[in-house]
Amino acid sequence: MSEIQPPVQGPVSATCATERARGLARYAADLILPGTVLVGVARSPHAHARVISIDTKPALEIPGVLAVLTPADFDGIELGHPDTDEPVLTRVARYVGEAVVAIAASDQDSLLRGIEALHIDYQVLPHACSVADALTLDQPLHAAYPDNVVRRFNAKRGDWQAAEQRVSTWVSGTFQTQAVPHAYLEPRATLVRVNGELLELVTGSHFPSVLAETYREIVAGWGAQLEVVTPDIGGSFGAKWEHPTHLICLAFAHRLGCDVAMVLPRRDDMIAGRTRLAMRIQMRIGATDDGELVAKETVLWADNGAYSAHGPAVTLAAAIRMDNLYRFSALNAKAQLVYTNNIPSECFRGFGSPQSAFAQEQLIDELAERLGIDPIELRRRNAVRAGDTTLHGWQVGSCGFTECLDAIQQRVQAHQHENPPSINSRYRFGYGVAAGTHGISNRGYDRRFDRALLSLVLAPDGMLCIESGEVEIGCGTVDLFGAIVAERLKLDRERIRVVLGDTATVPYGLGCFASRTAFFGGRAALDASRQFARACSHLAIEIGLPAKASIATVIDTAVAVGRTTELRATGRYEPKHVTLPDESGYGNTSPAYTFGAHACCVRIDIVTGLTNVVHYWAAHDTGRVLNLQRARGQVVGGVHQGLGFALAETTLVDNHGRLQNPGYLDDRVATFADAVPVECIFTSTFEEEGPNGAKSIAEPPIIPVAACVANAIHNATGTRQRRLPMTPERIWRSLHTEG
Repeated sequence: MSEIQPPVQGPVSATCATERARGLARYAADLILPGTVLVGVARSPHAHARVISIDTKPALEIPGVLAVLTPADFDGIELGHPDTDEPVLTRVARYVGEAVVAIAASDQDSLLRGIEALHIDYQVLPHACSVADALTLDQPLHAAYPDNVVRRFNAKRGDWQAAEQRVSTWVSGTFQTQAVPHAYLEPRATLVRVNGELLELVTGSHFPSVLAETYREIVAGWGAQLEVVTPDIGGSFGAKWEHPTHLICLAFAHRLGCDVAMVLPRRDDMIAGRTRLAMRIQMRIGATDDGELVAKETVLWADNGAYSAHGPAVTLAAAIRMDNLYRFSALNAKAQLVYTNNIPSECFRGFGSPQSAFAQEQLIDELAERLGIDPIELRRRNAVRAGDTTLHGWQVGSCGFTECLDAIQQRVQAHQHENPPSINSRYRFGYGVAAGTHGISNRGYDRRFDRALLSLVLAPDGMLCIESGEVEIGCGTVDLFGAIVAERLKLDRERIRVVLGDTATVPYGLGCFASRTAFFGGRAALDASRQFARACSHLAIEIGLPAKASIATVIDTAVAVGRTTELRATGRYEPKHVTLPDESGYGNTSPAYTFGAHACCVRIDIVTGLTNVVHYWAAHDTGRVLNLQRARGQVVGGVHQGLGFALAETTLVDNHGRLQNPGYLDDRVATFADAVPVECIFTSTFEEEGPNGAKSIAEPPIIPVAACVANAIHNATGTRQRRLPMTPERIWRSLHTEG
């Protein structure tokens, strides 16, 4: 964390990459001043238990303890987007670590003593820490879902009967992917500043405008008002949306009339945070003798954990999204999202596609082997192309998928030529390929609209302020918006200030999800720049400047004569050709789609089962690359995050629902020591709908990674890895049972 600084009145500028590198970023915890009231919670030690009684009197007798909140203080309030099912403080604990009672204290020691002094009695209930157990549990985890199934999805496309008759070869398998924590560096931190009846919630969030919209109705019932300020965010990858800590802190701040803060210790953040959905996937794919992919069938079960969050949308995406990569004739997908007594799940980079790609791309390789066709050639023959409308309704605009396949094939062949296989009794080398696709935003996320707004406002000091409800989540939003506006208006970047996610001052924004920010926000920035330039032209005529006066000259003159308020503009972008999907996910949900193909070379130690990735190639169709350095950073980061998912990371939960590895020493997240050479390749496509021809690159790099490594392991050893993570022990066991 950077040095503690006093809070800033008014909008807070978001920091660019250079400022972050210099340690100038200010995260929520950095804004907590000495003397701020501290908040903590007592957590359930049981995976499933009813709270019988709570005695808060011993805690209130501790010197320094200022107030206690219990479930009764939040009656009728549940969180979740779009479905609501999670209480702020619970009367029925549904996972180990769920918050039951909250305490506010003047110092950390009093806070810890107050939590220890609480007396909470539980009635332990039957629990289920796996999907299989939840489906057979004789007691529902939520009364509204007696069979513990939250959602069922069915998507059937094409003429399945006719397609089946054309299939000459089927391949099938059952695949298991694990829950993993998001492993961001900044733990959850919440600060609430009080100014009369105004509560200012300062926290890292993907969607501050929606967060304010969600919470305003609640705090209005307390007689208060709310604004949300988004400081710099130290990583999220899909985790930081609504959270009970927000409303706990808001309630204490309103009750006590003073600033309060809560920063979760790393252990608590992992125990009561969020995870990627674990999934069990049964899949089969059928093809003709000449390698035409004809039919694909998917049956999927997803572990929702205790509460839903974005679980329904992730499950549907996992069931159908990867289908759009190839020209199948018929598709049949079924999925169930199931409540368990595990940590609540949440969307995670890739939004379900890494799980389904792990299954699909291994089966594509298996088909290639059965048919005697090169695995890249099989993909090339069936690749979706520009102008296609897929069976799920995607209208594909620009598409560089085949170019990605060509690029990795060239790299792999060159690497094989330069590194001929050697005979070694201990090590085996292998090559693998895999592909992936991703949408840009999702029209189904908010049924009202899918748009971005961005304002340009000239401040009295002559700085041009970019104001947006979108946020900087680590993808370079600040630099991108600044660069677009500076280029279009021919201004020095130093004259531009970027303010993101301050709901009191910026336009409404849906937030950072589905790799949409650069695409949507970039288009809005272009529109705002055009409008601002017109406003400058009109003002130049009025104040007697030459018709061709530069924007900088007009701004300087406007400041000098006190007419800065006349120079402002709000741009917008809302694609017209996208549609709301139906319940089965059918529809052109995004204005554009990205495609990619990966390849890697691995070395397997057959004595220990240890897998090392020797080299990695990642080719992506991301439209016109706006910032090559940042694009490479996203790809390299996504690949290494995918390698952690593929080879090491997991949440280890015992039979009682207790997380056994709540820290990065035990959850084996990839570090610099695990870094591998990654060659980033970008195809030369141009997306007409995108800002300056660009698409996006945030989420796609993680999608093919696990499947790519699994295919390389099979190439080296002849064994199929159908369960993640592919640890040395699992690979060693497969060598001794299959190899």
